[in-house]
Amino acid sequence: MCGRINMALDPSDLIDELGIDHSSYEHRERYNVPPGGTVPIIVDRPDSDGLVQRRLEPARWGLVPGWAKDLKIGYRAFNARSESARSKPMFRSAFARQRAVVPVHAYYEWVEGPQGKQPWMMHAVGHDHLFMAGLFEFKKLNEEWSRDVGMDAAASSGWLVSATILTQQAQGHLAEVHARMPVMLSGEQVGEWIDPTADAGAADEFLSLHSASFDPRTIGRYAVGTAVGNVRNEGPELAQPV
Repeated sequence: MCGRINMALDPSDLIDELGIDHSSYEHRERYNVPPGGTVPIIVDRPDSDGLVQRRLEPARWGLVPGWAKDLKIGYRAFNARSESARSKPMFRSAFARQRAVVPVHAYYEWVEGPQGKQPWMMHAVGHDHLFMAGLFEFKKLNEEWSRDVGMDAAASSGWLVSATILTQQAQGHLAEVHARMPVMLSGEQVGEWIDPTADAGAADEFLSLHSASFDPRTIGRYAVGTAVGNVRNEGPELAQPV
């Protein structure tokens, strides 16, 4: 799984690398982002003229499907199992037509040890960002929900944009930390995953092929202090190795 994110670096640096045409994401340096926080997503969406543009947008972490009657449902949907997302009512619509990539600097997982839970930080080797496969949704906000979300950047248009991160069985050394890990992509795979013309069958096939070819050596990890376990804690010291 993936339940805490490090957003120390601005993903706007990826605009040239990934051919992003438009960005409305405003970076805020954070080292301890929990579900319900704001994350960046990369999507390919048609504009008013039908021309597909690659966009970097803010989203609330935790998927809220269009049929949801309560925005809090997103707190239970910050991760989606890649093996079943295509068929689960919560995720199947987004899996078929609204796939995203969530670019983050790193993420944290915890290992149970003799002295309690030890947090580890996972990061890309040779690159500043991890590219996590995800799904996104739009939810029209009524007056009450608009008050609830307040100044949330993910809801500035009267629609809440939300996202979930896909997970798969952990591989290689990452299995020593947790049984699950995010579905992580290379920069070259971003366009194929978010292609709006690809259907659910093509996305499912992509995931099967990717799982078989993923190299866990592209991910590094090191232990960090236990302070990251409290969502109230912030600052670069949370990402220092111990």
